[in-house]
Amino acid sequence: MILLAALTGAAPAQAATPGEATGPTGQKLTVSNTRGVDPDGEKVTVTGTGYDPAKGVYLAVCEIQGRGEAPSPCLGGVDMSGGSGSQYWISNNPPAYAKDIVKPFTVTGGLGGFTLELTVRAKDSGADCSQKACAVVTRADHTHGADREQDVIVPVEFGAGAGPGPEVAPGTVRHSEIRRITAPSGGNQAVAVDSAARRIHVSSGDLDEYRLTTYDSVTGAMVGDPVPLPSAATTMEFDPATGFLYLALSDRIATYDTRGGGLEDHRTPEGMTGIQHIALDPVARRLHVASQNRTVRVFDVKAAQRAGKWPQVGTTVTLPAPPRGLAVDPVTNRGYVTYIRSAMVGGSVSIQNVLTTVDGATGEVAADLTLGTGGLGSTGVTVDPTTATAYVAQIGANAVSVVDLRKNEVTGSIAVEGNPRVLAVDPETRTLYAAQSLTQAIAVIDLRRAEVVQSLPAGDYPDGLTVDGSYHTLYAIAESKALQIQRQVSPTVTGRPQDTSVAVREKAQFRALASADPEPAVSWEVSSDQGRSWRTVAGATEATLTFEATAEHHGNRYRAVFSNPVGSTRTDTAELTVTTPATEPPTTAPPTDPATEPPTEPEPTDPGPEPEPEPSADPGPDPTQGANGTGGTGGTSGSGGTVGGSTGGSTGSAGSTGSTGSATGSLTSSTTGGLAATGSGALPYVCGALALTGLGAAAVLVTLRGSTRRRLAQAIGMGRSPRA
Repeated sequence: MILLAALTGAAPAQAATPGEATGPTGQKLTVSNTRGVDPDGEKVTVTGTGYDPAKGVYLAVCEIQGRGEAPSPCLGGVDMSGGSGSQYWISNNPPAYAKDIVKPFTVTGGLGGFTLELTVRAKDSGADCSQKACAVVTRADHTHGADREQDVIVPVEFGAGAGPGPEVAPGTVRHSEIRRITAPSGGNQAVAVDSAARRIHVSSGDLDEYRLTTYDSVTGAMVGDPVPLPSAATTMEFDPATGFLYLALSDRIATYDTRGGGLEDHRTPEGMTGIQHIALDPVARRLHVASQNRTVRVFDVKAAQRAGKWPQVGTTVTLPAPPRGLAVDPVTNRGYVTYIRSAMVGGSVSIQNVLTTVDGATGEVAADLTLGTGGLGSTGVTVDPTTATAYVAQIGANAVSVVDLRKNEVTGSIAVEGNPRVLAVDPETRTLYAAQSLTQAIAVIDLRRAEVVQSLPAGDYPDGLTVDGSYHTLYAIAESKALQIQRQVSPTVTGRPQDTSVAVREKAQFRALASADPEPAVSWEVSSDQGRSWRTVAGATEATLTFEATAEHHGNRYRAVFSNPVGSTRTDTAELTVTTPATEPPTTAPPTDPATEPPTEPEPTDPGPEPEPEPSADPGPDPTQGANGTGGTGGTSGSGGTVGGSTGGSTGSAGSTGSTGSATGSLTSSTTGGLAATGSGALPYVCGALALTGLGAAAVLVTLRGSTRRRLAQAIGMGRSPRA
């Protein structure tokens, strides 16, 4: 199967993986789940202990920066209400303007702690963690912005939780048991498969009650009610052309119409006893029946399809010993039966293992082939019609004989330990299965290599092997249960992502394809260091990866990871080039006529940076705090005073000079009132909120001028705190 999109089935829930980190001064930060976090948003419980309650901190999800750098930017944007749940300000001594916004520490033994529910998602307007390493962090609030001792970092990973399995060679084959079916009562005895309808038919019974139960081969769910049977069905064959099921009931054959319902008993003549094996020729529509009384008969089932007894083809074949196995070649319409006979050889008794060919058109013996000598010899037999080859289990010799049916001769032997007894073959995949009675397992034999490549534990006395060739699935009976064993193949890449070049804010797209059985899941990985390290792209679970390119994505490498139960395969990498449009040259205004143009007011000028004050033992309030500050230096005509120049009152007077001088002239309220027109007293909290994101900062700075803008930029660091 070729993957064109991600699997649509819901993945099983993953157990939470807690995470913990210890800070520079012994703080501990614990997060309830750190792996497989839902990229669209998941609530986690965050607990902190051992913090200094005199120092406020921010709790948020932020991008992890280099050593000594504050984690930022952070998810949540500018949260002016303190109620978004995406970030928190935790403080026991907040400024007056923030007392209703912060969360307090719980103090025990002089140390601060907290437990909060934090909403974690991969991406929002504040930050993008889909392609960047992010963490749940605490960091000093803006009143101690350069204090890196409050940085405690617990990395989080977004995605499906367990992640891709171990990497294996493309096309690696492995067989896995996917379910065991228990009978409604009693034990299972035989199994037959309707591949087209995706149905499994299982016969079961106890001492006096026998049933036929149908199951969905995809889900394992029971389909309809069990059908009562008149006797135990020890072996069954399914006819895909008619939907009829043939059931061996010890002394007769019955049929069940799986499409229309209805059981028809006594389809064979009276007097048959101990039916052990049946094999259907679906092409000639003939049923071969081998019984314990040493007979083999062929019946024409198409002559009386729905009711009545079938006519026998030719005469009854009498064997010198009870049959041990039976199979049919639908290409030649011949049946093959195994048995063990004794014969006098050189004056002594010899045990011979024999394969007898029965012509289905005449019901007569066409050939005999001696496979060797030895007790506990030939048992199960199966035929690959595509190569005209029969395989015969030699239980005592721990081997499988290979027979060329065209030449009627043994051409090889495959070693199979554990006393192989019953066989089945999947011609398309060239796989042979052997039930091992001694080791209670099922051997998987690669016929191309003529060797056992896997042994599957089955349980007591594995029997009744049946292959669904359309879906390469093996069914068996063991421990009175029906086993479903799937042949699985690891992903092989059939289409790799290609290098891509896009402009900033354009959609970047990468695509990859792979074939596997079962169909693979897909994830994507990104490297921002030329492939030295890789991380999962959060939420990328489709064969096509699409996102809006930014300048930060330039030079990134991407690769797809295809995974199924066998293992994972990674594609080659593709590089993304992000181009930035050239800046257009400024246009020159046309000359004006002084005689017709009105006079204009002179533009205010930027007085340039103000000299820094000399340090003193008592530096006084932080000029960015705006609480009870002294009047700042007035600006030039028409400009505001420097930030912090007012006492935060409603008048916003900004200094000794300047016609307007109002700090609120630059920090007007938004439509939600988030930046509330409370004068410069709100500015410190704005600085703190903006310190968590590089976004809103530019929007505020653009309204300020000169030294005011420079000081505010220094205060909030444009979303990043300076190195410690």
